[in-house]
Amino acid sequence: MVTILPIPGAQQLVSVLRAFLRIAVGFIDEVILAYAFRTGSTNAWGSARTGLVLYAQNYRPMLKNAAWLALIVYGLSFLIFLLMLAPAALAVYLIPGAWSAGGIVFALLFAWSVKAAVLEPFAITCMMEVYFRTIEGQEPDAAWEAKLEQLSGKFGKLKEKARAYGASTGNVGDDGVASANPGTS
Repeated sequence: MVTILPIPGAQQLVSVLRAFLRIAVGFIDEVILAYAFRTGSTNAWGSARTGLVLYAQNYRPMLKNAAWLALIVYGLSFLIFLLMLAPAALAVYLIPGAWSAGGIVFALLFAWSVKAAVLEPFAITCMMEVYFRTIEGQEPDAAWEAKLEQLSGKFGKLKEKARAYGASTGNVGDDGVASANPGTS
């Protein structure tokens, strides 16, 4: 839609929004997996369900954290790119032949590599820290679970898989859904 409408700056706004969403939503799976490990769950489906409900009911601090992390990750990536321009230009200068754009390409590759190897794991760790601090002592809210089930058919399937796994192992809670943690039903 944005590419159709000739609104000045709209494309840049969409790219900033995508960068934010890449962190806010892109790392949910790692956070939910960490929740399963931290709780020692034997039912991955139930743990994913519980972790996702807790993430959704605490969306405000999670999105606020993601906004800050997006600024930090992309800001540091740009800074690394700028710092690597000089050494990359020197490397291109030392390579025989003229490859004028090589310095920029090398700097971009290095900045992307550092972002993928260092900055993104740092962002995931920060997301986990905020998530676990925020959900400490909380129980999943049935209203949020109902909202998620209404909004997403895949969440309903996740709930059914949790129930089926719990029924097969005998680890089912009072709500008919498999407990994320053994012995909590």
